[in-house]
Amino acid sequence: MSISSLQQKEKTLLNDINRLERNLASEQKKASDADKKIADSRATISRSKVATTIRSKERTIESETKKSVSAKSKVADISGKIAKKRKELGDTQVKLSKARTEESEAFQKDFKRSYDRQITKMKQIQNEEIKVVQSEILNDPSLSDKEFDIFISYASEDSEYVDKLEESFKNADFSVWRDKSNIGWGQTLRQSIDNGLIKSKFGLVVLSSKYIQKYWTGYELDGILNKESSTGRQMILPLWHNVTKDEIDKKSPSLSNRLALDTRINSLDEIVENFKSLLE
Repeated sequence: MSISSLQQKEKTLLNDINRLERNLASEQKKASDADKKIADSRATISRSKVATTIRSKERTIESETKKSVSAKSKVADISGKIAKKRKELGDTQVKLSKARTEESEAFQKDFKRSYDRQITKMKQIQNEEIKVVQSEILNDPSLSDKEFDIFISYASEDSEYVDKLEESFKNADFSVWRDKSNIGWGQTLRQSIDNGLIKSKFGLVVLSSKYIQKYWTGYELDGILNKESSTGRQMILPLWHNVTKDEIDKKSPSLSNRLALDTRINSLDEIVENFKSLLE
């Protein structure tokens, strides 16, 4: 039985139970009223010595007794129907819960399959575009004399993620320029950044909501863009980190249209492997 059919059945049973409970209350009141009149009549008979009064009360007792018996019989009948309806309701609700669970599981499976297909397609596009970039890079002799493989530009608020990213690159034997590791005591931030950019093959830009709001990250990004413009080859490697396309469009529309990896769908290992493929 479908969920909609079970829901309709549940609704009907609840309405039936409510109606029966109102009827039950009505019959219980009739029985109670009749029993009270019987008790009052018996009390009057015990006190009265008038024959007509006694006969009148006896007739009342006989009449109310019939009413009481009839009402109590209906109470028993209605109580049985309510119990039966409640059991049927319980069985229906169990089936409804099971059907909803099965529907939810089916939806989750369909959603996961759709999500996996989208991710696979996105990664295929990434790989195809990386091959294009790779062909350009392999013909660039200027890369051989660089001290650092990658310059990481990021907002300090994203340091926790960048720590893991830097470690992954270093574990893969890539040399990394990063402000907290390569700016020495007494050196100016601007000079250190400029020097790091000159000595690096690529600039990995960890684009996040915080990144696009800050001055120094903007300065680093401008430096990478200027270097890219002067060399005529792609240097920027965008990495989206919990940011939307609209946010990046506001900062730099041209940057939002570039091939980018995304921390929501690309693992650290995948990011490093994609970088490795650029140099192989």
